[in-house]
Amino acid sequence: MLTAYKEEFIHHLFKTGAIKFGEFRLKSGRISPYFINMGLAMKDGEGCSKVGTIYAQAIWDNLGDSFDYIHGPAYKGIPLASLVAEKLWERYEVSRRWGYDRKESKDYGDTAEKLIVGDLHDADRVLIVDDVITTGKTKVDNWQRLSALRKVLPVGIFIAVDRQELAKEDLNILMQHDLKIFKIVEIKEVFEYLLSEKLVTEETFARFDKYIKSVVGGE
Repeated sequence: MLTAYKEEFIHHLFKTGAIKFGEFRLKSGRISPYFINMGLAMKDGEGCSKVGTIYAQAIWDNLGDSFDYIHGPAYKGIPLASLVAEKLWERYEVSRRWGYDRKESKDYGDTAEKLIVGDLHDADRVLIVDDVITTGKTKVDNWQRLSALRKVLPVGIFIAVDRQELAKEDLNILMQHDLKIFKIVEIKEVFEYLLSEKLVTEETFARFDKYIKSVVGGE
């Protein structure tokens, strides 16, 4: 059974058009019958507040305050890290530093922030926040950039939606870096709830079900 905030989150994704249905080519090369665009879920002040609040609640429920630093991978992770930090303080009086990485190296001004922006310290317990995870490769790349800069400790990766497409080798690579996955919802929960609320058709659900079974089955 879904918690109230999970139901609220799924409704928000649907209402804002952040979950799209059709045919979408992913970074992995797969053709997916759906796509999650978290930018649309945060396109205005109300959306930002709702997304930040739900992330903060899910993080609090799963991890409490067992981290020192919130890292947002460029680009979607940047506003998420900021929103999560603010909502954790507003709702739970948990104040945590946050920052993000640059896609391109900065070669002017404060060179201390050449690759990573934020007050990252040695021995920090780092929580990465992002929108979705498919293969996990970009998350590992991001962690390697952080750990090359500071001697930091991984808490895990907190995402909005787990696409449930991680292959065994992907999971093994994440485990090698002690990167545990936490999420607000899994994609199966999203589609099952949308179907139960008659927000998607049986045909749309069937296309998703065929796709996810083919991915999990390795067809």
